[in-house]
Amino acid sequence: MHTWDNEYAQVVTSQPVTESDRNSEVLRIPGSALTAFPIVPTVVTVSVGGTERSVLWSPRSNERRSGTLAVGNDVMSGLPEHEAVRIGVRDEVFHLLVPCPAS
Repeated sequence: MHTWDNEYAQVVTSQPVTESDRNSEVLRIPGSALTAFPIVPTVVTVSVGGTERSVLWSPRSNERRSGTLAVGNDVMSGLPEHEAVRIGVRDEVFHLLVPCPAS
């Protein structure tokens, strides 16, 4: 069990990763998690496995559509398909909390 909830100011969950998400290189963020993100399109810092990168955040203007983090193909290809990704927010950095595969 992870103690992620204690390490971050907020922890939210993405939409489950789909093949379409992989092809478009974006992680979809549901309406229930949008409060953790800026309200306008901007560049945010995302940390994946301890490596930070700047990515485009788009909150989408239509309430029915998920916001998107343009994390890129290299990140999306490493995320488990059909599973949601937990995102920990700390000091304006969005940490993708992807467990390491068991050795």
